[in-house]
Amino acid sequence: MNINNLPHLQVAVDIGSREHYVAIGLSEGGVLDEFSIPHTPTGFQSFFSRIEQQERLYNRPVNVAMEGYNGWARPLDSQVQKHGYQLYNVNNLKLARFKEIFPAPAKTDLIDAHKMLELFQLQDHLPLAKGVLQAVLPVPDANRRLKRLTRRRRQLANEKVALQNRIQPDLQAICPTLLELTGSVDNLWFLHFLTYRDDLTKLVRLQTKSLLAIPGVGRGYLNLIRDWQKQAEFSDEAEEVGPMIQEDARRLPASLNDFD
Repeated sequence: MNINNLPHLQVAVDIGSREHYVAIGLSEGGVLDEFSIPHTPTGFQSFFSRIEQQERLYNRPVNVAMEGYNGWARPLDSQVQKHGYQLYNVNNLKLARFKEIFPAPAKTDLIDAHKMLELFQLQDHLPLAKGVLQAVLPVPDANRRLKRLTRRRRQLANEKVALQNRIQPDLQAICPTLLELTGSVDNLWFLHFLTYRDDLTKLVRLQTKSLLAIPGVGRGYLNLIRDWQKQAEFSDEAEEVGPMIQEDARRLPASLNDFD
């Protein structure tokens, strides 16, 4: 016999950003308990304590279904697995369809948790309920770390692109010739140059000694900058947009270092 067809305690959790709503029932139907918990260690302790009360009464294995798994559910989702409970992710589209077909008589904060519990209990009997729950298998630590690092790298890449996409048109708007100094706005010497003074327009007056003190600026870039200084002009927007450019220019090197 499939173990999922054996009697279970079933727990449905509607995940919120600060508060989660919980309904506990039996696999054959009915609600044993319903409550809400804050997204805090104290709330998690209460969550497991109330489930364990029902475990002692019914002596059954526990299945937990969550809507919003791997988002606001963290770290409650991983704690569920550490307790030895089988965790399921709820298909949001199928849950929404189920609520349309079988609407609740009144709207309360616990309605979604109730509907999830109903789906849980009907999954072997109602065609609409099939496939609404996907079992979440424990992830090896190495895979979990790799996934987190991959996600972090993707976020850094997106941040890098966003900063570049802001700096380039802003520079084009206030001083196009300044942008022409570099082939790419993420060149570190150029970013150091942009932020060497607290005002972009002051870069025009930098002398040779100061320019050579800028990290990455050697004789080659010095000549480029000196030629630029002779014909540099800033638009009226420089006073407003210049500090924004410099703020992004200060953030971009950190993003590049983390990304590399």
